[in-house]
Amino acid sequence: MVAKHFHIEPELLQQLSTGDERALRILYNEYYTSLVFFANSMIHDTAQAEDIVITAFTRYWDKRTQFEALAAIKAYLYTLVRNDCYKYYHREEARKKHLLAVMDTLPEEYVAYADSRMVIAEMVQQIHREIEQLNPKYRDVIYLLFVEELSIKETAYQLQISENNVRKRKERAIELLRSRIVRANLGNLVLFYLVIHGKTH
Repeated sequence: MVAKHFHIEPELLQQLSTGDERALRILYNEYYTSLVFFANSMIHDTAQAEDIVITAFTRYWDKRTQFEALAAIKAYLYTLVRNDCYKYYHREEARKKHLLAVMDTLPEEYVAYADSRMVIAEMVQQIHREIEQLNPKYRDVIYLLFVEELSIKETAYQLQISENNVRKRKERAIELLRSRIVRANLGNLVLFYLVIHGKTH
């Protein structure tokens, strides 16, 4: 407990009122964990609960000369945390309601766009899986060109092969991927993704 460190409460209060940060640290260590637990039990968000408690200590520190008892400080901290938790909860509820209202009124074009982006993302993920199945000599070329975004020249240097060899491996890799894509019924969109990201310089 705090009293074990300062032996008598008046001495701790005197240290706090004069701005002794060591005293603040003792007070902080004494109440921080229980305050965070209290806040988190109300809002179920540990990170936000920690922020609320830190803010409470900061606000207390600005008014530290106004307290004549540790019990009053403790009560003040709990009151600050409780009130901020209420405010946070109501803000989050209002935000969620607003978000739901917005989603209900989204134009069909936007919803369709979002759906299409999801499909494309899934296709891109699939093609990365297909690349992983390639022979290493083709996979390495594709990885350096499309993932690392190196040029033909840079890729040749990395693999210690000629630039012409890089081009041939790239072409062969795309042919292999095309056949894998057709078998997987992924359509032409993924292949288009590869082609438009091709390196020819």
